[in-house]
Amino acid sequence: MKTVDKAMRLLSYFTPSQPEIGLSELARLADLDKATTRRILVSLSNHHFIEQNGLTKAYRLGSGFLHLARIREATTPITAIANQTVDWLCEISGETAHASVAGPDALITVAHKEPNRGTVVMIDPTEPLPFHATASGITYLAFSPNSLIEKVFAQELHRHTDQTETNPEVLRKRIDQARNDGFYLNEHGFESEVAGIAAPYINADGSAAGAIAVAMPINRKTNEIVEKTKRHVAAASARITTAIGGVVHPNVQQLIT
Repeated sequence: MKTVDKAMRLLSYFTPSQPEIGLSELARLADLDKATTRRILVSLSNHHFIEQNGLTKAYRLGSGFLHLARIREATTPITAIANQTVDWLCEISGETAHASVAGPDALITVAHKEPNRGTVVMIDPTEPLPFHATASGITYLAFSPNSLIEKVFAQELHRHTDQTETNPEVLRKRIDQARNDGFYLNEHGFESEVAGIAAPYINADGSAAGAIAVAMPINRKTNEIVEKTKRHVAAASARITTAIGGVVHPNVQQLIT
C-alpha cells in the first residue's frame, strides 16, 4: 500500500463520535505496525493535518483541512449552492433533502435539511453514502465513467439492510435504468423503511459531480408523490448544474419540461 493511501486510510477513521484516537488503536484499525503508523502521523502533523492532544496524547484532525476547505469553497462554491438548493427542495417536497459530492469510495453529504413535521428521515452528514446502496450513489454512477463503475464493483459490496442489493449484474441494470430515466428511486437499500429519489448534477466537463436527493419514510411513498418528487429533484439538479457551469443532461431535463 502506498504511503499516501495509508495516510488517507488513517484519516478515514476519525468521526464526530470518535474525534480522538490513540496510536495503538489507529494502528489496529488500519492493520499497520505502530512504527509505520507513528511515522505517517508525524508527517501529517508537520503539515497540520493531524494534531496531538497534549493531555491524552491521542490524535485528532488538524487545522490544515480548514485551509484546503476554504480554497475549495472559494474556487468551487458547491456548499453554498447546495445549501440553497436543498432548502428549496425540502420546502417544496415536504421531505428530507440532501446533496452530496463524490469521495474516493462513497458520496459525502455537503448539505441537508429535514422538514418540520412528525416522522422524517434523519440524515447524518458524516456518514458516507455507498455508491451501490443509495439512490444518490446509483444515479451518480449512472452518469460517471465506466472505469468508476468497474472500480466500485471490484470491491466488496456491503449489505446495509436485508434488502441491500450486492449483485453487480443487478446493479448494472439499475445504473442503466437511472441513466435512461434521469433519476433513480431506491427503497430499503441503505436504511430500512426509507425511499430515496435522486438525480445527478453535472460538472462543466460533462461528468457527474454529485447527486441531490429526497428521502422519505416508505409509508408516505405513493405513485403520485414519486412523480412529483422526481420532477422537483430534477429541477434541483438543474439548479446546481447550471450554477457550477455544467449543462443539464437531456435525460434529467426531460423530467422538468
